[in-house]
Amino acid sequence: MSGDTRNEREDDDAIRRCQCGEIAGLGALVARYQVPAVRLAYLLTGDHDLANDIAQESFLLAYRGIKRFRLGAPFAPWFFRIVTNTARQQQRFARRRREISLDALAPDDSATHALGAAAEVARATHADPAEQAEGAEAQATLLRLLDGLPQKQREAMALRYYMGYTDQQIAHLLGCRLGTVQQRLHAGRASLRQAILSRSPWLLSSLSTRSTDEHQDEHQEAHRHVTA
Repeated sequence: MSGDTRNEREDDDAIRRCQCGEIAGLGALVARYQVPAVRLAYLLTGDHDLANDIAQESFLLAYRGIKRFRLGAPFAPWFFRIVTNTARQQQRFARRRREISLDALAPDDSATHALGAAAEVARATHADPAEQAEGAEAQATLLRLLDGLPQKQREAMALRYYMGYTDQQIAHLLGCRLGTVQQRLHAGRASLRQAILSRSPWLLSSLSTRSTDEHQDEHQEAHRHVTA
């Protein structure tokens, strides 16, 4: 049995228990989805404490509405839609919205590359201390710039480049059309590129160098396996 299949079955079992009123089923879902829920909430709000509150409230909302969930369907997209909606509500209540005037800037490939490289940095666990410190600084800077984007752009960018969802999946999560998602991603990349160039231009070269080094290491490792 593959890991994904096993996880899906465990999710179904936990959901079935929740639907029967067993609170222990919720505990299993929290154990699996707490970290990505907090991560997504933080990407959407830029506030660690608020992100934890959003994740906690989202689990409670999911439990209350779990009887409407169709067994066999993937739980993560349904749940992360709750997280996204809860983050929106919390931000409205806290009046945390910031409006930024941004000009479109093309091409936007460097912003996309920066996000992808930063995600790789976040997943890396084998770097030496100096590289980890440099990567952490780049990641923190990029997250601050991402937090400065308009809310709808930030949602689309976070779901696409940090959570790994496709454009079509994001459209379902956000309850909008595919074209709308693509427009938000395009605007978000342009906005992020403008923010990087105007506030942290060093970020592009830092992430580009790190990403190139990682791909070279992967190529060398693959070559050793082929020639061994």
